[in-house]
Amino acid sequence: MAKQIYRILDDLSPSEAKLRNLPRKPDGLMNMSFNEYGQLEKRLGYAKYNTTSIGAAHKITGMHRFYKMATSSKEFIVAWNTDLYKIAETTPWGATSIKASLTADSDTYFADFYNHCYIVNGADAMMKYNMTNVRTVGMTVPGAPTGASNIDGSLTEGIYYYKYTFVDEDGYESNGGTASAAITALAHANDGITLTIANSADAKVAKRRIYRTTSGGVVYYYEGEVADNTTTTFASTIADATLALNTVLHVDHDAPPADPHLIAKRRNRLYLGHDSELCISHLSDRDYFPSDWFIYTGSRQKIRGLMEARADLAILTDDTLERLVNYDEDSFEMVNAFSTEGCIAMRSLVNCDNLVCYLGFDGIYYFDGVMSRKLNHPLNEYIKDNINPTYASLSCGTYWDDKYILSYPTNASHTLGASAVPNETIYYDFVNRNYGIYSLGFSCYSKWDKGNDGLQLKSGSNTIGQIYSVFTGTTDDTGAITCYDKPEGLDFGIPERLKNYYSIYVKCKTTTGTGLKVYYQVDDESETSVDTAENAVTANKDRWYRFRLPSGVRGRMLKIRPYISDAYNITFKGYMIEYDVEELQS
Repeated sequence: MAKQIYRILDDLSPSEAKLRNLPRKPDGLMNMSFNEYGQLEKRLGYAKYNTTSIGAAHKITGMHRFYKMATSSKEFIVAWNTDLYKIAETTPWGATSIKASLTADSDTYFADFYNHCYIVNGADAMMKYNMTNVRTVGMTVPGAPTGASNIDGSLTEGIYYYKYTFVDEDGYESNGGTASAAITALAHANDGITLTIANSADAKVAKRRIYRTTSGGVVYYYEGEVADNTTTTFASTIADATLALNTVLHVDHDAPPADPHLIAKRRNRLYLGHDSELCISHLSDRDYFPSDWFIYTGSRQKIRGLMEARADLAILTDDTLERLVNYDEDSFEMVNAFSTEGCIAMRSLVNCDNLVCYLGFDGIYYFDGVMSRKLNHPLNEYIKDNINPTYASLSCGTYWDDKYILSYPTNASHTLGASAVPNETIYYDFVNRNYGIYSLGFSCYSKWDKGNDGLQLKSGSNTIGQIYSVFTGTTDDTGAITCYDKPEGLDFGIPERLKNYYSIYVKCKTTTGTGLKVYYQVDDESETSVDTAENAVTANKDRWYRFRLPSGVRGRMLKIRPYISDAYNITFKGYMIEYDVEELQS
């Protein structure tokens, strides 16, 4: 038979086959992905962001780009060991502690709300940061005030009761404290009461407000305030008739739970995950979390994910996915989302262009706002076979370049061996419907996409206080990136006929390419390689390179694996295989 050429080209050229349509398993693409032209590009690398790491022996446990709406200011906040740090906006991007003495190595989550960044870590009190101070959210209510009727006022003779509240620098007010003992107002000119109140030890408290009953009454009305946190007396002199026109002491300014572990924003409220409770803030007044609005998950399992999904809030546990519907506290309702699988890794939950993706026990799922489904069956089988279930909860994801990207720890049967931290990354491309593997492993991600930041992706180290800029440059922290394409075997539609293989051609463009080679395998034989192209690789040129095979390469099926490992860019744009077909043997 005469020699033939089988062409596998990109989308810019007609051919028998397309690069993007070659059959591949999830690990068939290593550190490569398809571009908009159906060409395979080596992924970009990562580089140190903070020149000097924050410290050793502890991983990055949270990262967030905080945008302060009122001033359009922004800061990069990082959780490491026992502190929260802000990272400088200029080189060498040094770290300054903004909050110390937190519980070490606690996974930390963030949500921006107007001029504050709210922060939870599952071990310490909920915090808020305004680019000046990190404060706890909520206030301990005051104790009981005391008083004496010894000044001139307008009170009616009789018995009165008092409460007072703390007010913080942002105007948030605690619930009323303990009621005073009965205080008797005397006749004129001692018909006014001098009230004695305590200062708060909470640094954010800026003033105190006084509430009292009318004579013999039980309702507490606002009388006035002490506009500091130092004065310890207040003159109560307003007549009952005037007092009764004022506002009544509120009873629903409850502080958040002691140690929430997850936080999300939906419309004008904040939502907290506190074990199996969903805790909902007031409308806009996000420091108040009335206990009447705490809703348990249907399974009473710990909340593993919170995210706005279209009009609703998705609430995920290990085994369930529920939706919080409606916007008013009088009509909140938890609705079953008909999911067969929950979320096992809190950091895997990512909004991918209005689809919520997450890691379940048997692979990646997506939630469309109504129900969840498996994202891709081959991908899920690969994850099930290769993830280390003991540490699967540490997996983390992001949405970047139209891809859901998930970093996870591998198990003992994987080529990388067992890992207790994420050490491999798998991606699913929503545009090209392809998938592949990246040799990346990080503890968490932070996507920057507002203001004048442009589009940037940061990641955290699994072992030290090192932050990386991801998908930038052509090296992994100065190291070469190994990449290859490993499609499944090609039999050209005639598996019953033996073929003789003569050459493999690769069309590529690379900034250098001294390491370019092609591995190949015939039928069930061992993989071997052709190391030298017929012509030297020319930098920055679209070229076809011919790899001549040794004589006697014969079989029914041929696998090829174009491969390169260096510190340069490369794009594969097409393959050709030179072969002939033998006569069908009787």
